[in-house]
Order: sequence, then structure tokens, then C-alpha cells
Amino acid sequence: MKNLSFSTFKTVASVGMVAALLAATTGCVTTPGGYNIYDDIYEDVYKDSHEHKKHKGKHKKNDKHDKHNYDSAVEQRATNKVRSMGYRVKDVKYKKGDRKIKVKAERGRDDYKIELGYPSYNVIKLKKH
Repeated sequence: MKNLSFSTFKTVASVGMVAALLAATTGCVTTPGGYNIYDDIYEDVYKDSHEHKKHKGKHKKNDKHDKHNYDSAVEQRATNKVRSMGYRVKDVKYKKGDRKIKVKAERGRDDYKIELGYPSYNVIKLKKH
């Protein structure tokens, strides 16, 4: 009988320790209220500051920033085209709706004005300046 009670005590003690460790581990991993690790960093900074309202309406189709990004992409592609021809690009000008891209470039010691067609990016005019 003593053997059985010592064995039972041992089992109960080990189960109790495992349960306590499991409860502590679970408590550390899961936190109440959907706590996010970044909440404490950003909560005080943006609380009641209405930061989200400053960006309202920025993603419209007729936004100036979108037009600028489009123009920049056209100018970058024109720059890459002229560089592939062996010129160093100084300036690129493009206005939306225009069929020409004007590029100022140099090769060696000579300056050139190059006109590229849009959207094909083919050379229309090459003038030594």
C-alpha cells in the first residue's frame, strides 16, 4: 500500500507541475484583448491625431502625383534608350499628350538634341548642337 501511495503522489506532483508550466507558458504566449506587439509603440503617437484622415482622397485617378509618376516612367525609359545608344543624358522633357520626347545628351565633347517618338521611343531627329 505504501508503494502505491508514493507512486500516486509522484504522479499527482508531476502532473501538477506540468499543468502549472503549461498555464504559465500559455499565459505568456496569448494575451487578452488582441494585444499587438506594436500597439504600445504607435498607440501614443497616433492616438486621436487623425493621421488616417490626412491621406483621404490621395488615390484618385486624376491625382497630380499619378501623372508625375507616369511622366517620370516615360522619361526614365527615354533615358535608358538614349544611354543604350552611347550618349550621356543631361536632360529629358516630356509633356503628357505630346508625341515627342526631347532629350539633351552628350557624346564625347559634343552636345546633341535628340527627339524620340512616343510611344515607340524611336529616334525622330538627331541634331548636333
